[in-house]
Amino acid sequence: MEKQMYARYLLSLMDEEADSDDVVIEEDTLYGYFQMYMPIGKGVEATFEPLEDGEAYMQRIVRIYEMLDPDDFSGDTVPGYFNSKADEVPEDVLKGYGEQLIKGLKQLLDEFAEWDGAAEAAAYLTGIEEVQLLPHDKIDTIRESYDPDVYEALFEVVHEHKNYDEPIEILDEAYYSIACDYWISYYLQWHRYGLKGDPLAPYFELYRLGYSAIFSERKLYIGS
Repeated sequence: MEKQMYARYLLSLMDEEADSDDVVIEEDTLYGYFQMYMPIGKGVEATFEPLEDGEAYMQRIVRIYEMLDPDDFSGDTVPGYFNSKADEVPEDVLKGYGEQLIKGLKQLLDEFAEWDGAAEAAAYLTGIEEVQLLPHDKIDTIRESYDPDVYEALFEVVHEHKNYDEPIEILDEAYYSIACDYWISYYLQWHRYGLKGDPLAPYFELYRLGYSAIFSERKLYIGS
């Protein structure tokens, strides 16, 4: 299915339609698309039915609904993003996910060491001094001083492995709007990039448990 045809199909699932047959539907038109199926994902499977590899995307997207609490959607106001509630998780489990994240990202970036920034980012990961857990509500203070090396290198790798003309690209903003987090978006679409491994799986597991992970000051900080 061609990209614009797929976009019109998705609009029909939203009970909407393009203004005319000539209008080009942009990715930001579908910002917030997956919120339509909150909280349990009922009906979301129709999203991927026209795609030959739709099952691969479906297997990932259902996990984002599994982390929601339906009770949060019974009042007058409902969540606008897919946020999880922080559980009491053993420190060794959280640090284990952090260590897996560092290892997986380094393996990926080592593969593209000849690319600008990739070798430097891999070296940064090698030099991580500590996985440090933060008290509740302290992680946002770290965001202001994050180290950009790994983020920028991963961005380049992912975007060089995209086919911007394939149908799934029309959902790129919809994926981002799930958590306003590019790494969650990358994880949920990992199939499309054709890259080895699954380096962002630990990052998603932390998110599912209500935690964030940020590289800063040669440490990986984890907090809720």
